Amino acid sequence: MPRGNLDKTKILEAAAALANEISVKKLSLKQLAQKLNIQPPSLYNHVQSLDHLRLDLAAYGWDQAGARIAEALIGVSGDEAIRRACSVFYEYAEENPGVFEAMAYYNRENRTAGGEPDRLTGILYRLCRARDIAETDAVHVLRIFRSYIEGFALLTRHGVFPADETARESFFYGVEFLIAGIRQLERGGAGLPMRGGTNDG
Repeated sequence: MPRGNLDKTKILEAAAALANEISVKKLSLKQLAQKLNIQPPSLYNHVQSLDHLRLDLAAYGWDQAGARIAEALIGVSGDEAIRRACSVFYEYAEENPGVFEAMAYYNRENRTAGGEPDRLTGILYRLCRARDIAETDAVHVLRIFRSYIEGFALLTRHGVFPADETARESFFYGVEFLIAGIRQLERGGAGLPMRGGTNDG
């Protein structure tokens, strides 16, 4: 690739492909330069360091996943919108294991406000708020959803669950549990065993 054609987008695309192939932890600037057919010093015109590249790769993944989910939800609402959002995210994590690793491990607390993870958070929050539940409950549900879909995908990525159809079935089984919980909240939370960290029963 001629040096004049090199830009941040092409670097991230190449880094994503390499991370998916060898894992983000094994990613190096030397390997990336080889993949781009350039000398390593040329990367420093666009990449500050390997750690910054991993952070950029995480942002790249969140942006891609968020865009896919937003597109998949056009014209869809209710329970099906939640199912579809979860499905698209899970499929993205399956198809992009190295990028998802970056998304999971480099989603740091000190990232700038309004960053890419907030796009997915915003989508899930709007899905929650579209239901007849209190805003405080929607925040809790949002956190549970993110913990579930990211955590399940991460455990599968690391071989805790088999990477086959049985794991996918378990994932969507869990999604239905979450949807059932939302329906319960829509009825005023009747039957929820614990609220505010205490058991009132």
